[in-house]
Amino acid sequence: MNKEKVKTALQVIGSFFISFLIFYLVYKDQDPTAIKKDLSQCNILWILFSILLGALSHFIRALRWKQLIEPLGKNPKLSSTYIAVMIGYFANYLIPRAGEMARCGVLKKTDDISFSELLGTVIAERVFDLIVLLLFVGAAILSQLDLFTQVFSAESPIGESLKQIISNPFIWMAVVIVCSLLFFFRKKIIASSLCQKGIELFKNVINGAKTFFKVKNKPLFIIYTLLIWLFYFNMTFLCFQAFEFTRNLTLNVGLSTFAIGSMGIVAPVQGGIGAWHWLTSQCLQFYGIGIEQSLSFAFVVHLAQTLMILVIGFVCFIAFSFIKKGAIETK
Repeated sequence: MNKEKVKTALQVIGSFFISFLIFYLVYKDQDPTAIKKDLSQCNILWILFSILLGALSHFIRALRWKQLIEPLGKNPKLSSTYIAVMIGYFANYLIPRAGEMARCGVLKKTDDISFSELLGTVIAERVFDLIVLLLFVGAAILSQLDLFTQVFSAESPIGESLKQIISNPFIWMAVVIVCSLLFFFRKKIIASSLCQKGIELFKNVINGAKTFFKVKNKPLFIIYTLLIWLFYFNMTFLCFQAFEFTRNLTLNVGLSTFAIGSMGIVAPVQGGIGAWHWLTSQCLQFYGIGIEQSLSFAFVVHLAQTLMILVIGFVCFIAFSFIKKGAIETK
């Protein structure tokens, strides 16, 4: 038990260190007064509107999750499901990717549903979310195919770097050595606990995805999924209207910024801190927004969404404490 606590503590400290290190490296040269100036000049109503959309997206996620749980023969209260979802988001700011486990644990206590079955439904959610995210990335590329072709052309800096990597004989030697080692030690690798966990995770993903076919109202499930991601997209795109320097950016730029920024949220750091800021600011700079302005945009938008999750998540945690206490007293 002590080893597990130490391992968890090290994981939390390590991920906090990485996220804030990235954040420091991104903002170390940024003038704080520039962020203050941009914040004072921004239209706060658009930021508040994006926060509202964020809160609505999490409510719809609770509705969608409830749909996936019902085929298990359970009918959890929507209030409990929403509390579990928000506590999950709250937990992700403590330990990356802990939110999935946390919300399953909350709903197990409030509605007495099997933890492993709940985890399967969460995995099903993630499968569909990944599909939609890939669709957004594909839409961003197809809508600006000429631009992306130019970026990755042989004459571009990125294309030149890729050419150098591909033509480097040491890279190919390393690939051959790694492949050979994987082949010769394949039995030990497959038998290792890490590989077995990976195989088990893959099976859970497959089983979780199958729960969609048991959902009663599949069109409604798809509508919920599209609404969640439409709100996610507008949480970024509508904030373009809040700043003078991003007000004229197009829908295509919004698609690219959202798709690339989402990769930062997927990164194993608390709430995408640092990673989201860097990716979002880099994307905006690519479209001609200045360094300081792009960093200000990323800082303000991420801060607004983070505060929304922390405030609602904390309120839901207090509500869960009362629900849990009431359940114990009833028993």
